[in-house]
Amino acid sequence: MAQQNADIAVTYRDIYHAKFWSEVQAGHKKPFLIPLHLLGVWFLPTLYLAIPHKNRPWLYQARWLVLAVVVAFNFNMILHVSSHNFGTAYGAGLVGAWAIVWNFTLLVWTKPQWEAKRVDIRRKIPEDVRSNGHSFAASPTSQNGYATKTTAEQDSHPNGALHRSTSIRESFEEEPDFAHATGVEPNGHANHNGHPPNGLKDRLAHTKTANPSIELADMSEESTKILFEAVPSLRLSNRKGVELAAELEQLAAKQEFEYYWQEYPADASFWTRLDWAFDIASTFRMTGWNWAIPCLPPYEPPAKIGNYQLPLSSVGPYRTKQGYTRELSRKALFLRRLLVMVPNYIIVDFCAVYMTADPYFVLGPENKKPLPPHLASLSAPLLFAQRTALSFAGVLSALNLLFNAGALALAFLPPLPQILRFRAHPWHLPSISGSFAEVLDRGLAGFWGSWWHQTFRFGFAAPARYLLREGYVEPGTPGARAAAAAFAFLTSGFLHASGSYSAVPDHSRWYLPPLFFLLAGLGATLQSWLARAAFRAYVERLPRRARRLGNLAFVVAWMCLTSWLLVDDFGRCGLWLFEPVPVSVVRALGLGPARDRRVWRLERDVLPLWYWGRHWWDTGLAV
Repeated sequence: MAQQNADIAVTYRDIYHAKFWSEVQAGHKKPFLIPLHLLGVWFLPTLYLAIPHKNRPWLYQARWLVLAVVVAFNFNMILHVSSHNFGTAYGAGLVGAWAIVWNFTLLVWTKPQWEAKRVDIRRKIPEDVRSNGHSFAASPTSQNGYATKTTAEQDSHPNGALHRSTSIRESFEEEPDFAHATGVEPNGHANHNGHPPNGLKDRLAHTKTANPSIELADMSEESTKILFEAVPSLRLSNRKGVELAAELEQLAAKQEFEYYWQEYPADASFWTRLDWAFDIASTFRMTGWNWAIPCLPPYEPPAKIGNYQLPLSSVGPYRTKQGYTRELSRKALFLRRLLVMVPNYIIVDFCAVYMTADPYFVLGPENKKPLPPHLASLSAPLLFAQRTALSFAGVLSALNLLFNAGALALAFLPPLPQILRFRAHPWHLPSISGSFAEVLDRGLAGFWGSWWHQTFRFGFAAPARYLLREGYVEPGTPGARAAAAAFAFLTSGFLHASGSYSAVPDHSRWYLPPLFFLLAGLGATLQSWLARAAFRAYVERLPRRARRLGNLAFVVAWMCLTSWLLVDDFGRCGLWLFEPVPVSVVRALGLGPARDRRVWRLERDVLPLWYWGRHWWDTGLAV
């Protein structure tokens, strides 16, 4: 297998490392530095949004100056920043491009200080204080919408004893299993077929008493049943009417905290505004916000019944029709993400060993290196199919490993949970990708619009939403759909072209990845037109299994015809020379090149190091 052609990956890692540092020495390149090169994507938009400008038109107009600085800084970053780590080298251009896209989203296409709000947690306002009209902001503990430490949830145990939050938990402390406590299955399916929704709050909305605050006297039998599911202790006590109202009031009095919508806190302290601004600037999928991307489970404060607020677990469904799920306990989050990471770790490790024995994945398709015997014996179509499949498996497994590890770090790795507090709760960490059924049911549109990770979706969709809001295009028209697809796929092409440009090798063809994404958009549009217009009558008569098979065949065929535009360039960029795992299980089993069977893969030449620049601002951690 990979024992053949053993020297090529080791050789070109050394060549590209030497090339990068020589360009840094000559002043042609800069390493990717923390914190300097996070300035455009996080620091500048956060600082600008932390300053109130709703009533200061001149300050709102100053966003154009901020945008100009960000665009200039990040275009320079795309052109001149790379890394000794091949994954970060590609990522440097991608981060630079995304910073431009994200700042346009926050400063031009949307108006966060007017329109955005997030679900937050605060110490509960006493009813006598609320009724007397006193300002809650007077409380130093709750002025910023946070307690000193977060409570994870106020929920009921199955034995009927209410879990009372009289003291506030550390954010990393193990929580009760909310699915078990409420009797609600966290992976229950969303409403597909007109049946009542599974989430408690959605089911309340399905009843006649669907209001943010529901009075007990107005509750229907269905709403009462939903309440009992949320609080099993009430069902076990078998109380009704006045007794039930009294017990709810007692439970409400014991609720120390409440969830609420926090709009831009213009009158709060600078640190409170900075916290709000950093949250929106760093939450790309808008989890926890009223702008959360639509494929995710809903985000809103739990409903209230009288003065009693239902637990966070009542906000559902927990699984959307696109297949995105979320957990409510850290135990469930850890186990689910670990079950995803383990097979992806092994797959990406195998790909890293097997692929780097093929000169195609090290140098690109133009190389003249001889193939190792196990590849030279393959026919051209079979070799192409194998390379395409390995590229797809490598990208998918690497992304799954990266994103799921990131979610676990946010939830468990100190000091992140202590800093992020409620934002590190599993409720804010839904799954990375959707259900593959979306590909089978919708073809390429489902592949890119639901199944593939939607990390950048809010930024991709923001320009089209702006055009709709301002009346430049009519909703539901072909023009609106074309604009949405064009913005999304061209923006994705810009990101990957920038990553290609910032890579260490200088023979990448950065203009080819945008063509791949342009064709992806055209393919999705073509398939939808064929299914819904040209052959609609014929397609509708086919059994579901045949329709799914046809969608899958179209996706596979289209990807095989166009993916070379992207994956060929991955090889030219040296992206597959990146070490994706710290410990190689595959090499530990004796597989891979005989010269390079080091099990520990994170050697000094790929680890972060401290870089001293000519000035204080270009000194930092080179990653």
